[in-house]
Amino acid sequence: MAEPVTITAIITGLVGAYTAYTQYKAAVAKAEVEKTPPPAKSPEATKGEQAAPIIKAGVATHGEPRDVKVVENFEEDPETYQEALQKALERVATRSQPFAQQLQTLAQQANIQTGGVQGSATVSGQGKVYGTVAGVITGSVTSSYNVPDDEDEGERGKAASA
Repeated sequence: MAEPVTITAIITGLVGAYTAYTQYKAAVAKAEVEKTPPPAKSPEATKGEQAAPIIKAGVATHGEPRDVKVVENFEEDPETYQEALQKALERVATRSQPFAQQLQTLAQQANIQTGGVQGSATVSGQGKVYGTVAGVITGSVTSSYNVPDDEDEGERGKAASA
């Protein structure tokens, strides 16, 4: 079975895609009622469309009735039940190794971001963060940092003379 941290990351990615898909379905239904053009389907919604039937079938097969109810509630109101779905999928995946493997395979096939780069960062100065940095980011991250010349030289000079 996947490591607990890994399966949590996988489930987070799948729930995010499933949420995008349920929101897309709601937007399409609203557009039909208002007789306006439907919105374009985002890549995340497409991934969710692929994940939804597999998640529903897996929970129906491996979960308890309360887990099935969470999936149904999520489809009706994804914002309210997103965290409940996350917990239900983690609970079912913990109890059922085949379901955990199915989720892992689904995430790979749908190319859902689940792991990414792991590492550590030490930030000093205005934002003090020490130690390991962990989390799931579904988008891209860009950062830059410029060290003012006067600070940089002062610190280098101290280190060189030590």
